[in-house]
Amino acid sequence: MSQLDERVAAPAWRARLIALGVALAATMLAWVVADLAGVELRASQPGQDAVPIGLVNVAASVVLFGGLGWLARVILDRFAKRRAVLIWRIGAGAVFLLEVFPVILTEATVGTKVFLAILHVIVAVVLIPVLGRRLPEA
Repeated sequence: MSQLDERVAAPAWRARLIALGVALAATMLAWVVADLAGVELRASQPGQDAVPIGLVNVAASVVLFGGLGWLARVILDRFAKRRAVLIWRIGAGAVFLLEVFPVILTEATVGTKVFLAILHVIVAVVLIPVLGRRLPEA
């Protein structure tokens, strides 16, 4: 079997796991850069006390919500075979917009808001193309 055949035959979970790892590493790197750049890593929702945006919180969010996106795709592949990709892509786009919009309402410095928006964009740019990819026909 040639190297190309092996790549094509690789299971979808491998690419998805790698993408989740890349999203995790990229957001953690972004956090470190923001911290080194002096961005205030604290934010609050209106009427609440400010909370720190820690590296562990960022990592846990990426793994949790990336994992939920992956789970949603697996469920759609099982129960909505022909429309799984379309439904997942629409859902992922909607979730991205719903997650980014509250950043505007967050009580934080402009630098913190930009940082939070960048984190969301990183995860979307890495995960949506991979989790939204059409699976090869069996």
